[in-house]
Amino acid sequence: MKKKSLAIFLALTLTLTSGLVGCGNSSSSESQDSKAQSTSSEQTNEGSTAATEAAGDEELADEQVLNLVYSDLSILDVNDARNSNEFQVLSQVQEGLFRTFTDENGVDKTELAGATGYDVSEDGLTYTFHLREDAKWSDGEPVTAQNYVDSWIRLIDPEKAFSYAFLATDDIAGAEEYYNGEGAVEDVGIKYIDDYTFEVTLKSPNPSFLKKAGMLSFYPVRKDLIDAAEGAGENWGNDYTLHVFNGPFVISDRVLENSMTLTKNENYWDAENVHLTQVNLKVVDESSTQAQLVESQQVDVLKLSDLEYVDQWQPLVDAGQLERIVSTAPSVTYISFDQHEAGNGGPSGLMRNAKVREAITLALDREEYNLLFQNSLSTPAYGLVPNGITVGNTEYRSYAGDILKDEEKSKLASDPAALKALFEEGMKEAGVEGTAEDVTLVTMNYSPSTLDNNIYEWYVQQLESKLGVKVQVDTYPDVTGWKEARDSYKYDFYTMGWFGDYDDPANFLGLFVTDNGYARFMGGYSNPEYDELFAKANASLDDKERLELFSQAENILLTEGGVNPLYYQNAQIYKQSYVKNVSFPLFGADFEFSRAYIVKH
Repeated sequence: MKKKSLAIFLALTLTLTSGLVGCGNSSSSESQDSKAQSTSSEQTNEGSTAATEAAGDEELADEQVLNLVYSDLSILDVNDARNSNEFQVLSQVQEGLFRTFTDENGVDKTELAGATGYDVSEDGLTYTFHLREDAKWSDGEPVTAQNYVDSWIRLIDPEKAFSYAFLATDDIAGAEEYYNGEGAVEDVGIKYIDDYTFEVTLKSPNPSFLKKAGMLSFYPVRKDLIDAAEGAGENWGNDYTLHVFNGPFVISDRVLENSMTLTKNENYWDAENVHLTQVNLKVVDESSTQAQLVESQQVDVLKLSDLEYVDQWQPLVDAGQLERIVSTAPSVTYISFDQHEAGNGGPSGLMRNAKVREAITLALDREEYNLLFQNSLSTPAYGLVPNGITVGNTEYRSYAGDILKDEEKSKLASDPAALKALFEEGMKEAGVEGTAEDVTLVTMNYSPSTLDNNIYEWYVQQLESKLGVKVQVDTYPDVTGWKEARDSYKYDFYTMGWFGDYDDPANFLGLFVTDNGYARFMGGYSNPEYDELFAKANASLDDKERLELFSQAENILLTEGGVNPLYYQNAQIYKQSYVKNVSFPLFGADFEFSRAYIVKH
């Protein structure tokens, strides 16, 4: 999420610490730099490349059934979806303008899907999308431009207050004014041209717009069915029987908090290249149970959460039963400080001071954290934007460098006495009397695992030993109580994270723009200079200028301790060797299985 891109509230362990999750997910294969590439307006898609490459000389199994674990969905509404589990399912039963696969090297390849092409005006402001005329909903109705227009306008409906509305309001002419109640819907730059053409006008050029346009939030909707369901008081948002689908699969059965069944959508435009007839999704919470199901071949693909299995499963990989995919995920886990004016700096009264935040940020040993809690399989984060994010042909992180690891900050991080002195300088500036030993910092966790408890105990040890402060860990039995505490500013800091939605630094740096839609989850950081740099970078069509301006903004954010990045996730994915042609895109769903197939085994 920018985005919230959606916010992901991760406990440091990969277990959720809150209900929002970043939309994007896993990425390209090991040692591959991945870039989501826009399709050119000249391209058409007469059957997907991923599909036509499938099942060449291999003998297909009699049963084309895929078995996966998942977390149950609370939302089936593409405009309202904000969690990775929702993105996973909805991206397979619905379809937007584009669909992203990975090639034989694990690199993202974005293909035309609902669109057959698009045109961009010379000034970069107007996008005209051309839709395929053979696309249908599962009830046989055609997918039209009006379905897209209805969706995009609905996304910015101020009464809906959808989390991803900012994706549209940031770029589309008139959208922000309409969302803020200061403009009319007729003035929004989203225009129906004919049944298979619609036009979008931006308020300023933005090279990342096309990457956003293919996201789930911009998928088409059937407003006639939404209006009918809502008018009848039905739960359209989460009752699959009220929905129709335009993707490769449809939801055919569901048992709440237990299972979901997807079956092939025979009305899908590229149905001949969809080999799977059924996908079984099962709720399995315990990682040990998930592991048993993988080992017994009852689960076919799994994104590993318990990293101890990496070593345990190596013999299965060596024997050819499992394939291991190591991917650089567009994900960062970090500590968010209470900088909200209404929060008064948290229970300690200190979190609105930049020196205090910087001292806490530099006091935490990221290398040790990765060793103790990530089995050294993640990457310690010394910047906010993770590896793999690009501007043009340049990887952003390589350009911007390890900001929190420069010579000055490294020297300060290695000197506890200097860190404590910096912390106490901040105390004086914040008007809090005493020394660091008089301070108690409050952090929050809920339903913790043993690993969670160990991580929070590590926080206590790190901050007490280096800064002299006390750390109080408030534990909540459920997410409801945790959210209430968060929204009541009963914390100094807590852990969360973000999975990127599209390939651009803006997807991460935009989270900390003043009054961003997800500001309440990001600690409420605000700096006019940061906002100005971000706005200039986001609107620039010059890659070098974008890199420089984004880098300047990120340096300000981290130097002020606006956020405390901990690690970048490297996803560990395991797949049964008989499952072929599954993609693991850098952005969107963890698994793109619409063109997957099962070989005899």
